[in-house]
Amino acid sequence: MSDEVLIPEFDVNGNGSHAGTPNANEADSTEDTNASHSTLGVRIIGKVASPPQKESTSEKFHFWVRRDELVEKTQIVRTESHVGGETINFYAIVEEVYRQSRKKDIGEEFDAFDGNVDYQPEFRVEGVTFATATILRTERPVLAPPLEQSSVFLGDENDARRAYRADEIDNPLAIGLIKNGGSAIAGPGMIDLDYLLGINGGHMNVNGVAGRGTKSSFLLFVIYQLLRLARHRAEEYPSDPNPLIVVPIILNVKGYDLFHINRWSSRYRPEEHLADWQRLGVEEPRPFENVTFFAPQMPNGDIAVATGCRSEVQPYSWSLGDIIEKGLFTYLFADDDSINDNFRALVLDLEAFLTHERVENDGIVTRSLQNNAPQTFQELLDWVRESSNQLPGDHHKATWSKLRRKLLLVVHEGNGALRRYDQNGHPLDLGQRQTIDPIVVDLNALTRVPSLQRFVVATILQQLVNERTGTNRVEGLVYLIALDELNRFAPRGSKDPITQLIETVAAEMRSQGIILLGAQQQASKVSEKVIENASIRVIGRSGSLELSQSI
Repeated sequence: MSDEVLIPEFDVNGNGSHAGTPNANEADSTEDTNASHSTLGVRIIGKVASPPQKESTSEKFHFWVRRDELVEKTQIVRTESHVGGETINFYAIVEEVYRQSRKKDIGEEFDAFDGNVDYQPEFRVEGVTFATATILRTERPVLAPPLEQSSVFLGDENDARRAYRADEIDNPLAIGLIKNGGSAIAGPGMIDLDYLLGINGGHMNVNGVAGRGTKSSFLLFVIYQLLRLARHRAEEYPSDPNPLIVVPIILNVKGYDLFHINRWSSRYRPEEHLADWQRLGVEEPRPFENVTFFAPQMPNGDIAVATGCRSEVQPYSWSLGDIIEKGLFTYLFADDDSINDNFRALVLDLEAFLTHERVENDGIVTRSLQNNAPQTFQELLDWVRESSNQLPGDHHKATWSKLRRKLLLVVHEGNGALRRYDQNGHPLDLGQRQTIDPIVVDLNALTRVPSLQRFVVATILQQLVNERTGTNRVEGLVYLIALDELNRFAPRGSKDPITQLIETVAAEMRSQGIILLGAQQQASKVSEKVIENASIRVIGRSGSLELSQSI
């Protein structure tokens, strides 16, 4: 994506018109006239050339450039050739631009000036600029190269749309501006929402290095555009039987930058940036206005930990009873090194001991904490320490010791988010039935306990899975889950319950309206199932080692 604001003129008169393309003879006949830069409003920048070592193929071609023409890497170009009795248009992107001298070697270049940089030879032999272009699309579809001497035209916004097949998208969303050289743009870049929101595919994954990959910024803009689209559709088609209802849930993994998305950026300057927003369809850009913020509850209080947010921040936490009621107990022990059959069996037996299940008249199963079981995390710690022989099954003493250590660690380090002495917490309940501005849930305050960060993510996903697979589904409702540092939550090769939950969301829940907007520095360290199920992949600035990975 580009933040450049200049637009190229596609006509020597500066009117930006695109009246059509002449045939090759017409183009040639105009080159010696004053209007040789354009023919019928289309700008000619060079000619296809196919000498030895520079042959054209069905995938790329070369072209020489007019002496007074600036051609740049990343520009969109178009050429047309009369092949097989019809005219074929080739849309391409400039892969590289070269300048070649007519001298055979550097020695001749040196001798032409007698080695004197201040000397100007009486006769100067000009070189030639040429470029290599990769073909993006042909109309009609052919697997053949363009012919030599075919005119090459500098692409405009319409050519960019056709090159990237945006004209074929029925459900487009503008997510950035297409670069057309170093300082120009060729209109908005589109994605197909049918491949993001679950109709033909789902999920988006962004890769990029920390600080410079702009992963969070990019995902915020995608969310911004989706909210605008959902509200526009609701206003224009209030009785639409297939509505779009968008509920963004943003998980704040590091720092507290995302707790200020309802404020203007200090870097925003309308005189420089407004034009870019307007080209993307946003006439009056504004921050997110009605954001809901959540952060972990303080250990010895009823308020959320400090985040620096100027708006109200609601606390979240779970008591032991909350976790049993919502079926979340196993997620407390889902870190990789604890996954073995013996430990998992003990956790399941302990959860069964703590849980009372009741089947309602409508068949729904409800859970609650057993009356004769420990009622708080502290009581559970005491019980585990003293009553290891009260559970069914022959669990080894070492397995019990492991459980005690892990339970003590998670309760002690997570005190606040897990209510150690309280029978009631403030569990996250993020279910919605209408389009709302983002819900931001902080995980940064839990940095010291990565397993608890993963637990919070699991509670959110499990709640949404339960809701979207239940009997009270809302048609058109889409939950957007924005999660950075994905390698921490669904690491490659892991088989723990939380990784398996995220993989289930990636593989099976797109059709149910749960869309994962994932991001990470290294996709090679994330579960392959999560990455491969992302229909839209975005590559921000990434390290060379990561880019060399097969994924």
